[in-house]
Amino acid sequence: MRIGFLGVWLILQGIAAVGQVSSPAPLQPASKLDRPGSASRSPREIKHVAEAQIPVTSLDFKPKGPITGTGASQAFVLPVLCSPRGIPYVSFIDQKSFGVQTVSSLDPKGGRQFSITSIPGLYDPVFGADSVSDSMVVMLVNGTKDRTKAPNSVSLGPGMPSKAVFTGEHRNYVAEFDSSGGFKELLELSADYHFWRIGLLPDDSILALAYDRPNAVPKLLLLDSDAQLVRSIEIPSDLQNSPALVEGRSGDISKQAPAESSISWWLFAPVRGKILLYQAHTKLPILEVGAGGVVREVPLEIPKDFVIDTIIPSEDRWIIRVRRENLSDKTEIDARPEAKNYVLYEVDPSDGHLRRELSVSSGPLFSIACEQGGTFTAFGIDGDKVNLFTADLAR
Repeated sequence: MRIGFLGVWLILQGIAAVGQVSSPAPLQPASKLDRPGSASRSPREIKHVAEAQIPVTSLDFKPKGPITGTGASQAFVLPVLCSPRGIPYVSFIDQKSFGVQTVSSLDPKGGRQFSITSIPGLYDPVFGADSVSDSMVVMLVNGTKDRTKAPNSVSLGPGMPSKAVFTGEHRNYVAEFDSSGGFKELLELSADYHFWRIGLLPDDSILALAYDRPNAVPKLLLLDSDAQLVRSIEIPSDLQNSPALVEGRSGDISKQAPAESSISWWLFAPVRGKILLYQAHTKLPILEVGAGGVVREVPLEIPKDFVIDTIIPSEDRWIIRVRRENLSDKTEIDARPEAKNYVLYEVDPSDGHLRRELSVSSGPLFSIACEQGGTFTAFGIDGDKVNLFTADLAR
């Protein structure tokens, strides 16, 4: 499998803030690392580990058949989310509008679609992010409740349909859907921030990643079930002091947009009933956020010359895929398991050390969606059909 710049790999973090698409800014370099076995283990330090020291367990994916009731596209947003029951939810890209219109659940009993176009009274909706539980799906969207249109429409590009321009004030909202795909409620978010990501916590509160544009700083916010602000959560200094964000606080207006777009690489992963905040393509520690906004920062052991790629949603494990540090996001990447450009590990959640490498002996590596009860679920696209694959993890 090879990933091209205009294929799936481009879509990783490609849907940036709600209402805009932007390119990631340069990332913060990794910290100086300790050697394995060092007696000193500061929580802000991250250690290299020799791959030969890590035991290897094979994952052999087997086809489980196609999913009915949902569409598909070769392009989709990464990372893929999963419900606590281990059902993948994929945000497929609508090729005609180069955006996300629906989130599809890949349930073996029959897929469902959750569409932003089904939100009544919201015009010009733009998808930003989503989060799922067993009972509902929430989407971060941008739009306006003012149906006033400009006299002229705009074209999104050659061969693409024209689009109406709605002139009213656009705001950020959380849209709630029930598990069958029906729209439930639209919750208005604070106009003080520009929102990038949301995540559902087990106590029905919402974790939100936002940017405070007047003060040029990122915000991690705890919201209640009505999307009202409860309090801010402190962001680790390693994240908020990246070069791009520091330049954004310099007062130079030209640096503020790149600073904000740099947090498109700050991702959420639902794992073990909590949300993990991590910065892709770095070696920075992970911030674990639980019910009530309780936080814990965990450094990771990462093999030399690798960085974090993504964290797989999981019921009771930390599963992390790393990628080679020198890979480009502007050229084709060889993502075959044997190329070793991407490697999967199980990580000890207590201290971040690598428990074992998970070697994909057959089946997909790049489209692994989630793990539950020792079973990994992945998916593949065949035309307009979605096929599921599963692999059992030996204990």
